[in-house]
Amino acid sequence: MATTLQRKVPGAFTSAAPQMRKLTAESVTMIATAFLKSIGNKGSLKPKRVSLEEGVYIVEVEMKRLAAVVRVDSETHEIKEYEIQSKGEEASLVSISPKFLLVTFGVSAVVHVALYFALKTLGL
Repeated sequence: MATTLQRKVPGAFTSAAPQMRKLTAESVTMIATAFLKSIGNKGSLKPKRVSLEEGVYIVEVEMKRLAAVVRVDSETHEIKEYEIQSKGEEASLVSISPKFLLVTFGVSAVVHVALYFALKTLGL
């Protein structure tokens, strides 16, 4: 007759619900930026602000031409909501691209030379 012994190892049992670490501003920022990269934002991400309001972390991130707001639940660590919108900056002279200036100058130079020779051949 064989008997079976069962030994209980102390400390081997864990609770069914895993212990979640408490979120910090740094960890929430990492969650938000990783999420934004995973949905296709390949440019640089610059976190601007993190705040905690009513159990939800709000992370504001700037991109090259866009701004994103990501809301992360502080208890479940899941993203509840996100919003991506274009930045509302005023137009300035710097926004005129050098390529546009070069094309405009080239077209005006060609028109000037064409008119000069056309009027010279007509005798005007």
